[in-house]
Amino acid sequence: MKWLNFYLFIYLSCNNISYHRMATEDPKGLLLLEDSLKREKLNKKTIKALITAHNTIGLSELNNKNFEKAKSHFSKALIYSAHDTLSRYNLFIVQGHILKKSGKKEKLWNAIQTYHKAAQLKPNNGEPYFFIAESYKKIGDKEFDLISESYQKALKLNLPPQMKKIAITEYALIIDREKKLKEFWK
Repeated sequence: MKWLNFYLFIYLSCNNISYHRMATEDPKGLLLLEDSLKREKLNKKTIKALITAHNTIGLSELNNKNFEKAKSHFSKALIYSAHDTLSRYNLFIVQGHILKKSGKKEKLWNAIQTYHKAAQLKPNNGEPYFFIAESYKKIGDKEFDLISESYQKALKLNLPPQMKKIAITEYALIIDREKKLKEFWK
């Protein structure tokens, strides 16, 4: 396997194949060369390509709910550039998901704090607020103000279409439940 990586490394170096292109088209292939590339002096373009490859695979793992694998790739990307906003944002999101998945009240509060950190990195993105609302719902579905406020904020910002649809539905349900509860206690 080491010889194969070595020959692949030599082939790619001699044929001037772009590592950046490889990072987007075959990120796993590039990461197979990561150790060989690290033995050489890494230039800025190669570092950027490795970050892209780790983020690409990390996002794929995140979408497949393989949170620990996603966390590993985002963490590895941050080794190359501790200030990479995309890697930091995605790491906060996946850490929040891991905490939220536990379902434990204390970890849910920690998840909310972690999602807030993600929101600070991408202030126009509504995803963290969507996940904050979901976390509040897991803590207790009677936290109407906190849940509805989080959904409202998510809906005012950029959301993927499917997530926006869910947020609209959930927001309407929360408002309806709050209204019914208030009427019940009149």
